[in-house]
Amino acid sequence: MPQKLVMALEIKEEHVESLSSMDHDLCVKNFVWSKEEWPAINYDEFADGDDIPIISLLGILDEKKKKSQDYEILCQAMVNASSNWGFFKLVDHGVDLKVIENVKLRWNELFDLPMEQKLKGARSASLPLGYCATNPDYGKNLPWAEILQLLQSPQHVVAFATKMFGDQHQPFRLQVLKTDHQWVGIRPIPNSFVINIGDTIEAWTNGRLKSIVHRAVVNKEKQRLSAAYFISPSSSAIIDCPPQLMDPNANPRKYIPFKWEDFKKELLVQKRVVGKTALNRFLISN
Repeated sequence: MPQKLVMALEIKEEHVESLSSMDHDLCVKNFVWSKEEWPAINYDEFADGDDIPIISLLGILDEKKKKSQDYEILCQAMVNASSNWGFFKLVDHGVDLKVIENVKLRWNELFDLPMEQKLKGARSASLPLGYCATNPDYGKNLPWAEILQLLQSPQHVVAFATKMFGDQHQPFRLQVLKTDHQWVGIRPIPNSFVINIGDTIEAWTNGRLKSIVHRAVVNKEKQRLSAAYFISPSSSAIIDCPPQLMDPNANPRKYIPFKWEDFKKELLVQKRVVGKTALNRFLISN
């Protein structure tokens, strides 16, 4: 057997201790994707065109903390970016850089803990969200990543931190797919947030604002830290496009009205989110 092939097989069988748990003993081969599924552009290839939307919140409020005269202009800029791209970079947002750096520091400290301690905060019936190493439920094409999911709930965060740290719990950037099916690398800007339009808003606006398909690409040189904050309606909310955004001829209704709880169930049915599969189940057939 050729030496290169032997070395490749040995690498694939190499144990990945940092992502293995008591229930899942993983090797490098569990994370290897076929070449047909590899990104066509590298992790450090960025598009720098003038049309990449960047929106500043500077001056959105006047001296009395009321909406300035540029407020409507800013809103229209967000609508345009969401219609054309489905995302925009937000700068001058007012969040102190020290706060952002402290959050990143705490997360990295958590992920650097021994697996035995991290598994104290693993998902369970009593704590449905929490820590997990990769996602073995996918079966194949596992993400080389550790994941921490928390609800926007002080009680939930405290419960998780207490399980992880006991009494010492107090201290506790991406490529997008354009409409022409070409992936575009988005260069990160220091102290900025990337705002993505989700499936719910696409349905609510009858497709006027686009839910952007996006992905995070890793590389072998350094680790990356991605933090996503999801804003969702209540489970009982009905997602139904307002009549003024529809036109029987030019822009007829595209989605049947649905309860957000039902949409969430559709998301959970599929172990891996691929495109807009869940949203398309509410699409009205032509």
